[in-house]
Amino acid sequence: MTKYLYRTLLCIATCFAVQILAAQNPSTSFADGNNQYVMRKSNLSDIGTTERKLKPFTFGAEVGASIDMSGNDLSSFDIDLFGGYRSRTIKCFGLGVGLHNSFSNNRHYLPIYALFRSNLLSNNSLLFVDFRAGYSMNQMHKSEHQGGFFGSAGLGMNLSVSRKFGSHILIGYNFYQLSPFTDEKGIYQDINGCHLVSIRLGISF
Repeated sequence: MTKYLYRTLLCIATCFAVQILAAQNPSTSFADGNNQYVMRKSNLSDIGTTERKLKPFTFGAEVGASIDMSGNDLSSFDIDLFGGYRSRTIKCFGLGVGLHNSFSNNRHYLPIYALFRSNLLSNNSLLFVDFRAGYSMNQMHKSEHQGGFFGSAGLGMNLSVSRKFGSHILIGYNFYQLSPFTDEKGIYQDINGCHLVSIRLGISF
């Protein structure tokens, strides 16, 4: 599990560094009717200046990993898709779905949830909060299926924001409602909920 977790975190860290470098390097172009270079770059200020041009809907995707803090070896590789309404302060108010696969065993979690994501400040906010609540369908092994509450709360940072595209990194706490079960080896697993810490890299349009 540790090997796969390190690879995932390394991939996330690499993408994070690329986004930071891209945000720091401005693009250049010739202004109309002028031979002088005009320096332009996409950053957080674009949201404030193009508020009227923002589309009222957004959709996006996230990839990352969740580390099990309960000691039940349920750490997972996570992929999430989401979409919903957005405004200058609300980054997304809508629905999301995830596919979370355990690193070390054949266990899968499919959470379907309501998502609320909002900037901490009305203009040029670097940080945002993220809340999710819904229902998760969990496959503990081939003959054992469960369902229960799924909840998440996190703090994110905008990496690059423009009128058409955004990227972010998110650190959060996740909870799955799980019940005791007997696994495929006949071992009784006395589980009453799963607590995880997650890190995700995401994009939105």
